[in-house]
Amino acid sequence: MRYLDESHRDMTGGDRGFPPAAERADAMDWRAGSGAPAEPAALGRWTRRVVVATAVWSVVELPFEIWVSTSMRDALACITAKLLWVALVGFVLAGSRLARIAYAFLCTIGLMAVAFGLPVEYRVFPLGFVLSSVECVLKATAFVCLVSAGVHPDDE
Repeated sequence: MRYLDESHRDMTGGDRGFPPAAERADAMDWRAGSGAPAEPAALGRWTRRVVVATAVWSVVELPFEIWVSTSMRDALACITAKLLWVALVGFVLAGSRLARIAYAFLCTIGLMAVAFGLPVEYRVFPLGFVLSSVECVLKATAFVCLVSAGVHPDDE
């Protein structure tokens, strides 16, 4: 059966709209790889420093958070949260892709949660405002560094 509209064919009878499968297989053959999963790109120097700074700042804030805790259960929750955060940072530095995604997500959520409370914290607890402001800057910087890591590779 012959179609009346064969505008996708050129004058030589070739099919310029649809390259042969042999040509496509060379460019995009998923089986051509080594079969091993690709390793995630290593963190750049500044990204590592900022990620470590968020963990260090988290530990620096801990005494103040325990100080304003109203119960032993709140204090224990703060300590547990800091331990989990430091463990997550360890996994990010070890190169876990899932940890990077979780870290970036938690940085964003934490940044938003703390940033919306800054005006009230400024009026009620000025020292807490300063501590929270540093935390916001560090988490925002860490998020930007992680998300833009592939845009400008780090030259070491």
